[in-house]
Amino acid sequence: MNLELLLDLNLLRVFNAVMTELNVTRAAQQLHMTQPAVSNALNRLRLSLNDELFVKVPSGVRPTPKATQLWHPIRDALTQLRQTLEPTDFDPAIATQTFTIAMNDFAAILLLPKLVTMLETLAPDIKIRTIPITHINAAMLLEQAEMDLAVGVFATTAPQLRSHPLLTSTFTCVMRHDHPLASQPLTLERYVQAKHLLVSLTGEATGFMDILLQEQGLKRQVMLTVNQFAVAPQIVASSDLLAVLPTRIAALSGFSSQLHCTPLPIEVSPSTLKIMWHERNHFDSAQSWLRSQLIRLFEQM
Repeated sequence: MNLELLLDLNLLRVFNAVMTELNVTRAAQQLHMTQPAVSNALNRLRLSLNDELFVKVPSGVRPTPKATQLWHPIRDALTQLRQTLEPTDFDPAIATQTFTIAMNDFAAILLLPKLVTMLETLAPDIKIRTIPITHINAAMLLEQAEMDLAVGVFATTAPQLRSHPLLTSTFTCVMRHDHPLASQPLTLERYVQAKHLLVSLTGEATGFMDILLQEQGLKRQVMLTVNQFAVAPQIVASSDLLAVLPTRIAALSGFSSQLHCTPLPIEVSPSTLKIMWHERNHFDSAQSWLRSQLIRLFEQM
C-alpha cells in the first residue's frame, strides 16, 4: 500500500461505508456523496490495492477476502480519529430521540416495563418504538436501517452486525395444573402422545422440539400454532395442550398458579437472548448509551 493511499482518508471512508452497507447506493447516502463519486473512489482503491475488493450481487456487493481482511484495521483507525475529533454531545436528560427497537414478545415482557421506568428517571423525553422481529428478518431490517437495535435469539450474525449477550433462557414444559399428565413423570413416550401448542415467531409449523424429536424418529401432534409467547400460558391453562416455553414466561404470565411446569423429557440447550446492532451505529453516542442501559437492565434480571 503506497503512502498516497494511506494519507487519503476519503478513500478509506468510502471503503468503510461500502463494507458497512454492502451496497454502493446506501454507502453514497451515508457519506452524502453521489453514487458515481463512490464508484470512482472504489476504482481508485482497486488500482492502488490491486484487488477487486467488491463483487456485485443482487442485494448490492460482496467483499473479497482481501477487503474483509483490510476492513477491521481500517475501521478501527477511522474510529480512533472520529473519537478524537468529534466530541460526545449526547445528554440523556435533555435528549428527544426516538429509538426503534425490534423484539419479540418474550423480550418485550422482560424488558419494556423496566425500560420505561428507567427512561422516566434518566431520559424523560426519549421515545421508544417497538416493532416485531424474528431471526429471519433481523439482519435485513438492521442492514436497511429500519431499526436501531434488535433484541432476540440470533444464531449467526453478518460481519457488519455486532451483538452482545443479554441473558440465558431455559425451557420448561407447561400444562394446566389438573392435566392428566401433571400427576406423573413426563416421559418421552407420554410427551409424544399428548397434544401440543407450538409458539412459532416466524409462523413455521416446525419448532426446535420437532427437530429434536425427528432426530429420534419421533413426531408429536401440534394442534395449535401461535406467533406469540404471551398468549400461550392462558391457552394451556384452559386446555389439554402442552407447550414448551421459556421458564421466565411461565413465571411472569399471570397464570402460574393455574399451570404445572415440568422438565422436558428430552435435553434442550438453553438459548441466549442478544442485543444486535449495525456497525454503522456502533460509535453513535446516543445508541451507545441506550445499548449500555439495556445491557444493565438485563444484568439486573
